[in-house]
Amino acid sequence: MRSLAISAGAALIAAAMIVLGSALDLPRVVIIAGATLMIFAVALAVVAVVLTARLRTTLILDPTSITIINGRRRRVVGWSTIDIVRRQGPRLLLITNPGSGADLTVVNPRAGNDVMFSALIAEIQKRLDADRGYRQVL
Repeated sequence: MRSLAISAGAALIAAAMIVLGSALDLPRVVIIAGATLMIFAVALAVVAVVLTARLRTTLILDPTSITIINGRRRRVVGWSTIDIVRRQGPRLLLITNPGSGADLTVVNPRAGNDVMFSALIAEIQKRLDADRGYRQVL
């Protein structure tokens, strides 16, 4: 989202350069610089939108497995194959049992104290406990 804000600011400055350059009969270099800045702003916005769409990660939790969809990749891992869950900064590591395939990593793009990410971790812990037959003791 920061890239889109920068792009919008650059586009606004570029538009002002183009309009003021034409209205005040400033040298043609000002208009050319404004047009170049506008092209840069549009390119930055397009790149930001494309990367946002490609880097989006979707997690689907069901009673038997977790599905992680990242771009065009889709990985389904059963709860029974997950050995350890660790949080390392903005990353959530799902370490699988030996021989069960590659470990999984989920990156939190938001702040470290994100409520949604904490809720996701709590839900994963709950699903793992249920898969292993653990119950809450009252």
